[in-house]
Amino acid sequence: MKHICPHCKAAGIGGLAKRWSSRANPAECPACSGLSHVLASTSSGIWVAGIVIFMFALIGGLALHSGLLFVSGAVLAAAVNVLAWRRAKLYPISRESAGNAARAGWFVAGVYAFIALFH
Repeated sequence: MKHICPHCKAAGIGGLAKRWSSRANPAECPACSGLSHVLASTSSGIWVAGIVIFMFALIGGLALHSGLLFVSGAVLAAAVNVLAWRRAKLYPISRESAGNAARAGWFVAGVYAFIALFH
């Protein structure tokens, strides 16, 4: 499934590109070469919702000795994940902002590594 580019409004951004997009690693539209990303809060919320549903199904299935409850919860978690990613909105980002976000991410990773050396 192709998603609508916020720059040119063409259906050109692939599903996996949308799922893995971030400010530091945006998805690129093949039609206009515009960059776009899903907000980090949206991306994190989708993953957390899936994990919470799955964990409730797992705990409920173990507590009630019901494989059906677990399987139906796992299917629900997968369905919620797919539907939420289809609805997630892409936001345009400039190449300069994406580059700055990538450099900031590497800087923070370097600071964490430096602190970890002395801890």
